[in-house]
Amino acid sequence: MTTQLITKLAFCLTFFFFFHNGYSQKISKIELPSSYDFDYIYKLKMTHKKKDITFDYYLKEGGMYFGIDSAEMSKSSPDTKMFMVMDSNLNITAMFMEMMGKKVVQKTKLKASDFKGDSDNSEYSFEKLDSKTIMGYECEGFVSENDKVKITIYMTDDVPVSFNQVFGTNSKNLPKGFNPEWMKRYSENGLMMEMVYVDKKKVKNSMTMQCVGLEKTEFSIDASKYGSMMSVLGAGN
Repeated sequence: MTTQLITKLAFCLTFFFFFHNGYSQKISKIELPSSYDFDYIYKLKMTHKKKDITFDYYLKEGGMYFGIDSAEMSKSSPDTKMFMVMDSNLNITAMFMEMMGKKVVQKTKLKASDFKGDSDNSEYSFEKLDSKTIMGYECEGFVSENDKVKITIYMTDDVPVSFNQVFGTNSKNLPKGFNPEWMKRYSENGLMMEMVYVDKKKVKNSMTMQCVGLEKTEFSIDASKYGSMMSVLGAGN
């Protein structure tokens, strides 16, 4: 969609709403850790012209992975439960599913191209906004704009979890005109609390993302209990 850093988190999240389009080759030889443990649930509500959707992201303090409750994605298959983990250490996504009375996992290699930003950001203007409080968290605001889109994003570092360990915060990837000092405070912890994306050419593409909850959890996925897709077909575990 647009700029590399201040919108990187927002649109990487959007990528996962439609993760099936970004899959590369399926892989089976990579060994998963015995479990994926999580400390917080980050609830992100996406408001679009067509409908509102809320996704639950599971985060681990200092973790190189995060999880997504895929209930919204599996509504068409109510008998199938799905939970996806993106593991940047192994460079894979793992889809944990319960189907036909069995627990299975499908591992897929991530493509580097899925996370590349725009190659030319010179046309964008950048401005830092006054801070505001969202859900009790003090947030800094930034706005990026050109003749096609306007993106307003609010972030906070007053949280114990982040996506930074997964996506990174490399200052070399900052778009032209963006002050690197603005992102220093988010090098370790930082969450997007609100993002308003306005498409000036196609209003139907405009959307809002807003954090509507950050709750503690002790949720864990026991990866050792999940077999291959072949087990569903009766060809072993």
